[in-house]
Amino acid sequence: MIAHKSIKFRLTVWYLIAFALILVVFGTVAYYLLSRALYRNLDESLKARVLELKGTIKFEGERVLFDRKLDEIVLIYDADGRLWQRLGPANLAISDVQGTVQQALFGTPSFVSAETENGPNIRMYATPINIDSQTRAALVVGRVTTDILSVLAAFRMVMLNSSILVVLLAGVGGWFLAGRTLKPVERMADIARGIGESDLSRRIDVVGDDELGRLASTLNGMIARLEEAFVKQRQFVADASHELRTPLAVLQAESSLALEKTRDPEEYRRSLELVSQEVAYMSEIVGKLLVLARSDSGCEPLNVQDVDLAGLLAELGQDLEALAQEKGLRLGLGPLDGPTVRGDRVKLRQLFMNILDNAIRYTPAGGEVALSVSRQDEQAVVAVRDTGAGIPEDHLPFIFDRFYRVDKVRTNGEGGTGLGLAIATSIARMHGGSIEVESRVGEGTTFLVRLPLAGPPQKPPTTELPTP
Repeated sequence: MIAHKSIKFRLTVWYLIAFALILVVFGTVAYYLLSRALYRNLDESLKARVLELKGTIKFEGERVLFDRKLDEIVLIYDADGRLWQRLGPANLAISDVQGTVQQALFGTPSFVSAETENGPNIRMYATPINIDSQTRAALVVGRVTTDILSVLAAFRMVMLNSSILVVLLAGVGGWFLAGRTLKPVERMADIARGIGESDLSRRIDVVGDDELGRLASTLNGMIARLEEAFVKQRQFVADASHELRTPLAVLQAESSLALEKTRDPEEYRRSLELVSQEVAYMSEIVGKLLVLARSDSGCEPLNVQDVDLAGLLAELGQDLEALAQEKGLRLGLGPLDGPTVRGDRVKLRQLFMNILDNAIRYTPAGGEVALSVSRQDEQAVVAVRDTGAGIPEDHLPFIFDRFYRVDKVRTNGEGGTGLGLAIATSIARMHGGSIEVESRVGEGTTFLVRLPLAGPPQKPPTTELPTP
């Protein structure tokens, strides 16, 4: 894996970016507050110095006298705004401060930062001062800001160096923490790479109940579903191969025998009848498999309309009456409560035909198959009851599986492809319904088909319904 494309690298980079932004914001705010505090202290000291100078300054003719040595710059302007006298360091050339001086002459003290031509800036405070009872002057006191600038420069250097060091340490720590955090994900990936179609029994270790633990549980559930699907697929392929192998073997044997030597027309006729019978059986299996494949993919076309279940079941009863009489069975109809459902009439007929054919096929002579329909809440419930041999309880969960047969009930001479109930279940699901079964050995079996009742008129449905 390329390092800069890994989640570990990106997490560390984002962590460093966030940390660097925090340091920048913190440093900027701290620098601003420190600078403001230093300049505020300087301004306060200038105010105090001006008050002190006002008490010690003396005017003697054209001269201004102080009783102590001055370390700061002191400028005195006359009433006309002309520089009268300058005291303090003489090597600093100060830029024009006439605006501040004029404010002081009008009685408004103020601060100003003045630039010098040969060095540091100067922070100055201008205030009015009375020479005598009739003459006003302006007193300007200034101090260089070298110390403040030095402190701020040192602060910047400390913040920069410490920030670089902290970011480096944070990068190392972030890389380490990201690695520890993502280590379970790497372990999941290693296990997932070892899981293949041939071995889906392995599971990811679930440690803790955090997000990664829930992810591991979700992946385990997905793998379990895949394992179940692969098992069903292999079983389905094996069952389909088994179902088709026998008729193919019969076809091969019969055709080989027919070609070994010349036979009379009657023998050829019997061979062709057997071949036709086996081909019809295989065609039935292939056709039903195609229906199931379309249903699984959600592409089985449906001609949805309002279907009167009572009329549909009565029609089926008439069609199957002859078959029931041929087997010596009684076919009972009723009660038929006439509910209406939305669905494909042909598909629903196939659903009930498969269940009824199954009931008639495995009910012995003298028995009875009863068909009824009723309303329960918002559903139509079709019940198909027979008095056959019943289905053992341990087989009930599997009777809707494809090619599944209950050997204790069925005999080799009773035919069937083992796909009828699977197709019935698929059709019921396509219509938003379900099929339930209740059975007791020696007493018979009851199939309950539940379908949602038709609601108010709706927009024309699409030609396809997805499989739930």
